[in-house]
Amino acid sequence: MKQDSKNNIVQKAHAYSLYSAHHSQNSIIEQLKEQFKENAISLRTLSRWISDFKELPECVTTLDEPFRWDKSDIYGISWNNSLKLLELCHYYYESEDKTPTARQAVWWWRVSQAAPDLKANQISELGNLYTEREIVSIISGLPPVFDDLNAYITYKPYHTNRIRTYARFINANKVKAFKPQSDESNAPGGLRNTL
Repeated sequence: MKQDSKNNIVQKAHAYSLYSAHHSQNSIIEQLKEQFKENAISLRTLSRWISDFKELPECVTTLDEPFRWDKSDIYGISWNNSLKLLELCHYYYESEDKTPTARQAVWWWRVSQAAPDLKANQISELGNLYTEREIVSIISGLPPVFDDLNAYITYKPYHTNRIRTYARFINANKVKAFKPQSDESNAPGGLRNTL
């Protein structure tokens, strides 16, 4: 994929997230200019993209609206595990000053089920990466690329005794090693600098 088309897909995904959060067209274009500088799209292109966004099925767009706990069953989230998810929503609101989308909440819930020993910031980071890649997939029509995230969740290299297994898997499968920004290398739960 050429760099320009990759930049446009990332930009379109960002525009979609802003659109889903009910930003105006002017607000979206200003934020795109701020983030993408001279590579920002034109207002005309944004208008065309917004037309595309309006064509997306409701089952897709519902997940990009603000999360509502009372709709957990619609999102496919088990009521039994609400406490952890609501704590993650609280953490996100405190740190980002905004409500997460339902798509973020779904991915946080999934990550928290697969890796309950991760801290809130780590669960949030991983869930947000899954969310962003899923949105890029929806926008581009290409399958999502989760290999590095899946390997991290599956082989849990943040446990000291599992680093070798993780390293063996990523080397054998030519998967890029994932090192979270929230990693506290020498802290409990942090991925050490051994990869």
